[in-house]
Amino acid sequence: MSTALVALAAAVIGGGVSLASVFLTQRSAERGWTREHERTERHRQEDQVRHWDSRLLEERRAAYTRLNATARAARDALAGCMHDLRRVGTLDEVRRAELEERWSTYVVQHAECHMIVSDAVLPVLGAANGSLRKIYGLVKRLDAGQPRQEESVEELSRRVDDLWDRLTDLRDEMRRDLGVTARVEAPTR
Repeated sequence: MSTALVALAAAVIGGGVSLASVFLTQRSAERGWTREHERTERHRQEDQVRHWDSRLLEERRAAYTRLNATARAARDALAGCMHDLRRVGTLDEVRRAELEERWSTYVVQHAECHMIVSDAVLPVLGAANGSLRKIYGLVKRLDAGQPRQEESVEELSRRVDDLWDRLTDLRDEMRRDLGVTARVEAPTR
């Protein structure tokens, strides 16, 4: 009987080991599948982030290009107005229409850019926009013959000349934001 018990114990132990082996193999396969699923999901999410970043960069590049073009076109229209005001003291209908068309295009593009510019570009954009708006208002008042105190064509000329610096600063900051131009850090003392 002891041999039979030993054989029975061996069979029970062997069966238990076999069941444990199957169980451990199954758990190991499940863990491997889970890790593979997690890795696949992580790669999918990383691909989505890269796609989003790439799309955002392309949209930003296009918006910056349009903004740069419309701001400079508005500046050119304002400079043309300045020359007309200096020469004849008023604007003709063609010049007014050109100014309004370029100004409207710029205003729309400026509003669109507010939704996509980076935080680094926003203050420079605000400074350039502020200068453009002040010059536009000055041109309108001079053309209407209602300048404020100390507003003149000479003041308009100075503001238009200073506007180049604002637009250049804006262009340079947009290029840095796009990674076209490296950021220059201020020297430390």
